[in-house]
Order: sequence, then structure tokens, then C-alpha cells
Amino acid sequence: MRFKPSPIVALLAAGLLAACGGGDPLPETAAADAVPDQTTSALRPAQAASTADLVLQLRRDAGIGAVAARHGLRVLDQFGQRPIYRVRPAGAQSADSLLAALQQDSDVRFAERNLASQMPEGQRNSVWLIGGDARTYATQWVPQSLNLPAAHGLSTGRGVRVAVLDTGVDLQHPALANRLARRAGGSVLGYDFVDGDAIPAEAGSRADAGFGHGTHVAGLVALAAPGARLMPVRVLDTQGRGNVWVLAEALTWAVDPDGQPGTDDGAHVINLSLGTTAPTQLLTLAVQLASCQFDDDDDDVQHPGFDADRLRCANRFGAVVASAAGNSGSDVEMQYPAAEDVKGTLSVAASTAAHLIASFSNWGSWVRIAAPGEAVVSTVPGGGWGTWSGTSMAAPLVAGSAALLLATVPKDGTVGQPTQRQWTGEDVMKRLTDRSAGLCATSLRQIDAWAAVADQQAVDKPCR
Repeated sequence: MRFKPSPIVALLAAGLLAACGGGDPLPETAAADAVPDQTTSALRPAQAASTADLVLQLRRDAGIGAVAARHGLRVLDQFGQRPIYRVRPAGAQSADSLLAALQQDSDVRFAERNLASQMPEGQRNSVWLIGGDARTYATQWVPQSLNLPAAHGLSTGRGVRVAVLDTGVDLQHPALANRLARRAGGSVLGYDFVDGDAIPAEAGSRADAGFGHGTHVAGLVALAAPGARLMPVRVLDTQGRGNVWVLAEALTWAVDPDGQPGTDDGAHVINLSLGTTAPTQLLTLAVQLASCQFDDDDDDVQHPGFDADRLRCANRFGAVVASAAGNSGSDVEMQYPAAEDVKGTLSVAASTAAHLIASFSNWGSWVRIAAPGEAVVSTVPGGGWGTWSGTSMAAPLVAGSAALLLATVPKDGTVGQPTQRQWTGEDVMKRLTDRSAGLCATSLRQIDAWAAVADQQAVDKPCR
């Protein structure tokens, strides 16, 4: 069941509370879209989170002290105020035996390993090739394939914030610097969960497998939605690797950076050009919380630790989550959270200039939509340009298209029209998929940004 605020929650939310998009020119700075300064001092460096750790959620009335004493746990971290903890054995007990014992404990809702996450391109040792320029970036095959020029006559995504959870972003890149979301004081609205600071910049060099991935991805959000504001959130290290705990913390931070559920300072769209090879209950829950698709009738979610999530979702629209489907070229191998059955999330395959599914792209009934992902030019660190292929390139184009659509939904009440608070991620997903264009030799369909924004029928791509 999707979250629906009760009358009491709605009244509490109201107590916390003190434009249509169009073809507007991009402002020189992001000052008009700045959000109040927030403190991030309460956030801890997350690089200490290890894939050797375990993650558990307690039942509503259970206490971590008793569970830790019973099983000999060393409690390392808590997921906000929620009854979810990252733990290790305090003694010589193996993680395997501890996990088995926790899974049999009636006070424990779930216990699982803290799985590794990574960018899909890292699985096949893919790197970007230097080349291109601003003109190539703007005139490559991608904008025409997505019908972006026509869409930009209706919306540029202005007023929408898109979080890019990745390896960080080149914050000085000429094509990105003026498109970054900023706090009122001028600092970038983002966070580095790897180093534990408020500077979510790319780190490393071209010798590192992950270097440039987040910058390339951010450039494609900007290509699709040049008026949107980018929130860079670093969750992957220089090798393009991270873990589920860090990713879950980043997802919930991205939708509420200041920790005040009554303020609209978070991301409206989240891009995940990364994933894990197996499902985890923590990542599923984090996506549900970010998109306001959690089950508020669940007894364990009635824990006071989830109150801030309930209040935020009573106040505002849940984020749309676009996730790369993965690069195994398979309909059997799945990547998560793309393969999670969470309403309002978009699992994204990669297509080619010939209107085919790319040979490397995952596909199947769990994949919702496709976008260009082969030989795509975008931004790379150092103010340059590069070409890369992967479902990581397709997902941000869908995230940007979602921003175009959301920018046309009024924020405040308009007679006869739904507002952003009334829309759900599922509404956005349905419009994007219903108004998509057919691809060749597959039942999968590709984003048509103009058709989605204009709410018109898309024209299928010609097959060669």
C-alpha cells in the first residue's frame, strides 16, 4: 500500500509548514533556486561501512540493547532514528553464524549482509573515451532520438531538483557549475558520503575505474533538463564501488537534506546509475521511503523512528527514482534497485541510434523504459567531454525527462489541475511510459520527452 497520510499526520505536517515549467532561458546562476542553509554536521563519514557488516531491522517494540546482549553484537551505526542498525560480531563469532541467529530472532524483522554496490560499467571494465566538445554534446544523436528540442519548447525542468547518486561531480565544469543546486550561502547542495564532507566532487584520476562516471551522468541530466538543478551526492569511491548502507543513507538524505520534513529542500527526482546484483530489504525500504511508497499500515513502520518520513510524505511529492537496468545483456540477470517492484521507480534499459536495444543492456519484463545509452557524449572531469556507453547513460536521460514533466505540474492548487503534492512517482512513470515510442525488434519502448510533457501520442521510431 502506498503511503497515505492520516488526518493526524496531515495536521502535524501542516504545523511544520510555516510554476509551471516553460521554455525559460537558463539563468546565469542558481540563486533563484537556492534553498536555506542546512547543517550536515550530524552526518558521519560512511567509508567505514563494510560489506563484512550485517544490517538488521528490529520489530516495533524491540530494543537494540537486549538484542545486542543476546547475540554479542557490536552496534556500529543507526539508520537515522529508525530501528535499523549496522552491526558486527563483538567477539570471535563468524558473521555467517551471527546472521543465521539474527534471522531466527523474533525481535528482528530482517537481517542481511551489507552488499556491495557499483556502477554497471565497472562490471565490464568500460571507460570513457576522450573527445567531443559543447557543440557535439548538444547536436549528437541523443536529443533528436528523445525529441528533446520540441520538449524544451514546453519545459526545461526549471524548479526541479535532480539528485545524482554516483562518484561525485566535477563542480567546476563549465557545462555544470551554473546548473548545481545551491544553498542560500552559495555552497553546493550535495554531500560526499564516502569522505564524509559537504564537497561531493569527483576524486581520483583516469587510472581509476570510476573516475568521471558521476560527471558524465550529471551532464546527461543537464542535456535532458537544462533548467533543472543538480544535487551531486557521492556514494561510490574512485573505483566506482560502494555498499547498500551508504546508498540507503544517501537516498533518504537526498529527499530531506536539512532533516526538516516540512521544508521543500530535497530532490524531486533521483538518478541511480548503479546497483547491486541481489535484492536487499534495506535498499528496497530506502527506495520506498524516498518515493513515499512505503506501507504506513505496517506495524513495524509505526515505530516513532519513521515519523519524519511520514511527515515529509504528507507535505510533499515523493521522489521519482530512475535506475540503470545493468549491462549484462541479459533478461535473467537483474540489477537492484532497478528490478525492485516499487511503484514510481523507473528501471531503464539502453537503446542505440538504430532504435534497437543495445547489445550490452539488460532487458525483460521488469524493465520499464529505454533511453539512448550507446556512444553518448557528455561531460567529464577537467572541463572536458567524453563518450561512454551503458545503461548508466540511459538512466539520467530518463531522470531528466521526468524533471521536464514535473516542472509543468503546478506546485500550488489550480482549479481542475493536480498539483505536485497530489502527483505520485507512479503518475510520472505512467505518463512517461504511456507516451513513449516503440523500439525495433522488441516490445520495450523508449522515452519521447515531448510526447510525455505535451501528453500526446508518441510516434514509433523507424526501423532499418
